[in-house]
Amino acid sequence: MYRALLALLLLIGPHFASAADLSLKPVKVADGVYAVIGDLGGQAYENDGLNANLGFVVGSDGVLVINTGPSARVAAALHRAVRVITDRPVKWVVNTSSQNHYWHGNAYFQKHGVQLYASREAVRVMRELGPGQLDDNRNRLKERAAATDLAYPANQIDKTGTIALGGQVAELRYFGPAHTPGDLVVWLPRSGVLLSGDIVYVDRMLAIIPIGSTASWIETFDAAMALSPKVIVPGHGNTTDIAKANRETRDYLVLLRESARKAVDNLVDLNDFVNKLDQSQFRHLANFDELARRNANMTYVEMMKEAF
Repeated sequence: MYRALLALLLLIGPHFASAADLSLKPVKVADGVYAVIGDLGGQAYENDGLNANLGFVVGSDGVLVINTGPSARVAAALHRAVRVITDRPVKWVVNTSSQNHYWHGNAYFQKHGVQLYASREAVRVMRELGPGQLDDNRNRLKERAAATDLAYPANQIDKTGTIALGGQVAELRYFGPAHTPGDLVVWLPRSGVLLSGDIVYVDRMLAIIPIGSTASWIETFDAAMALSPKVIVPGHGNTTDIAKANRETRDYLVLLRESARKAVDNLVDLNDFVNKLDQSQFRHLANFDELARRNANMTYVEMMKEAF
């Protein structure tokens, strides 16, 4: 009996080890600026739903966290990662988007007295979609979603805002809808770092979703790049520069829109358009097979609405 119990414990031991406290590894982007790079795949139990980028900025007066992850568990891991770098308190959180992996850790930080910021449009979408997002996350992450509650930012940005961190100023810029209606960027002029949220995707294919706008996305992208950042922390993928951001975000959006516009103008059937659109120049991006056809479909439908 003892041997059987020991064998069972050895068998299930790795499962419990994998469910232990999550450890995140920040990457230094510039002095006092760090990024946590999420998984390039989809949200899953195995990656804790963390497939988007988080970050934090250390000022003399405190720490600004950019995005809190999809759960209280991830938020707590991010907090521990901050404490490894500095003993200064986290005082501010900015959510760059209304998607779950950017803000479902808010309640964890709110309990620590942190001020929450997002664009007004993002908060509107959070309130509309948040409960459903939380249900989905609980189904996906199971016990790893424990203690995760919704906390909506009280500080809402219409166009611009600033947070003085002490020795560093974070500028919050809302340029308009993009991947979602409320995508916000955090601009650090002293270090030339742009934390772009989902306005920029690299290394993985971007996703066109019903609540976004490809037309406005291109305009928003151009406005963000006009800041001339030295380093970009994208919403998904590794830290990058303007050239790569153009190739893997803007160029792809332009291909989709220009191709879909021609198809709609010439009354090309939707299925024919999706089947024949050549997206091969973006095949190197992660998730190409899962997203390419869907993106073509979504863009065609959007262009139809614009045309009629």
